Amino acid sequence: MNRSQIPLIVVLVVFALVLACGCMGQETVVSGEEAAAVLAYADPVADNLMQGFNEHNYTKYSRDFGPEMRQALNEAAFEENREFVTSRIGLYESRSDPVVTETGEFVAVTYRAKFEQEDGVALRFVFKKDDPSHQLQGLWFTSPMLRS
Repeated sequence: MNRSQIPLIVVLVVFALVLACGCMGQETVVSGEEAAAVLAYADPVADNLMQGFNEHNYTKYSRDFGPEMRQALNEAAFEENREFVTSRIGLYESRSDPVVTETGEFVAVTYRAKFEQEDGVALRFVFKKDDPSHQLQGLWFTSPMLRS
């Protein structure tokens, strides 16, 4: 397996876990107080994860992972994914424009992020709606430069 396939494999494993729950349905946008409540826990998770990404610190990066995420994105996979991302778009700089959506028992926050070499990268963080610990269940970095 070559190094460029590793990020795709991690995304597919996490996606398969979500599908296995049988919870995929119509995605709807959440707004108002409900979106604000989600952002109150999602923003600190995103801040910490991206700081850990930039610092090359897996412990910080994975702090809020649920058990399935920790298994799918272990330290070795983190190293490969981080190298893949930084080699194409550089380090993370900032994010804006969060959109909160829900599908079945999951809620997602998608940010538009700026990296050193690309602006407009979609960062998607997925959580279970009724999880008071707000553990991360899914994570995607999506951009044209990461697909090429």
